[in-house]
Amino acid sequence: MLFVLLNLSTSGIQNFSVAALVAGYGVELSLANVALTSFLFASAFGVLAGDAVADRTSRHGHVAIIAFLLTTSLILRVAVVRLPSAVLVLVMSTAGFLSGVIAPSREMLVRSAAQPGAEGRVFGIVSTGFNIGGVARPILFGWLLDHAVPQFVFGTSVVFMVLTVGLPLFQERRRPAAPMDGRIIR
Repeated sequence: MLFVLLNLSTSGIQNFSVAALVAGYGVELSLANVALTSFLFASAFGVLAGDAVADRTSRHGHVAIIAFLLTTSLILRVAVVRLPSAVLVLVMSTAGFLSGVIAPSREMLVRSAAQPGAEGRVFGIVSTGFNIGGVARPILFGWLLDHAVPQFVFGTSVVFMVLTVGLPLFQERRRPAAPMDGRIIR
């Protein structure tokens, strides 16, 4: 479920932001394309920066959560405020960069969660989650565009971002404590 939510949180922006910006916010098509291109381009640099961060820390969950919360706050701004052109491009670039920073830490978390010898199975589950999100994405975001609420593309992405951050935090709080000998205490 985490990887379904992760896919839905940023892929809605990657695939539907141009249409949402033009139809929902009255942004010129060329500017909407520049905003999306800046998001995607900055995301690539964010991955490179995230690689450096992931090599220097063992707190990959904290890195991912902080970067994702910052990304969420920026996309929320796009969702609720009509931004001037330069600010829109700057906000989208920064959000793209931060969403890229998440990727290496996310991969390190997946790797550390896998039992020795089960890495392939774990990454198969990750890929399946992304694929399910990829199937749901055009249905949901296309429906928003078809029903004349394109501004909800960003708001819906924000909801998925919050759920993406909240799900692991909720799971951690529900996990039973394990004593030193490995037995689970209930």
